[in-house]
Amino acid sequence: MTIKAKILEEIKQALKEQNKDKLEVLRFLNAQIQNEEINQGKKELTDEQVIKVILSQIKNLEEGIELFKKGGREELVEKNQKEMGILKTYLPEQLSDEELEKEIEQIVKENPNLPHPGALIGIAVKKLAGKADNKRISELILNKLKK
Repeated sequence: MTIKAKILEEIKQALKEQNKDKLEVLRFLNAQIQNEEINQGKKELTDEQVIKVILSQIKNLEEGIELFKKGGREELVEKNQKEMGILKTYLPEQLSDEELEKEIEQIVKENPNLPHPGALIGIAVKKLAGKADNKRISELILNKLKK
């Protein structure tokens, strides 16, 4: 079952359970997926593309959380955190620190002649999309290159 199909099934389930919070998040996510399909002129996005849409939504929510914390809007911080929790259930399992370090070591070994760390980070982010936070990836690569 594709991620999109799973989201559509869970929209139906949320309707039956009258879970308004989950329903709202999933409907918005589905609309974002449909917008991306229209933008790309495709009938249906692949799971990798859907993951990118989900990661984009999570990033927007994280930015919102920071702004709401600065503004003292705790109720909105909580709302965004709940929404992030719902969205994260559709991402692949996150790599542990040890697994992530092994993957990064492999990427560094495979690409010894890259001119700057940004190129390595770009390769790693593409390869590990959805499996690890981009911030974690870049921090580990930068630490690895300092050694």
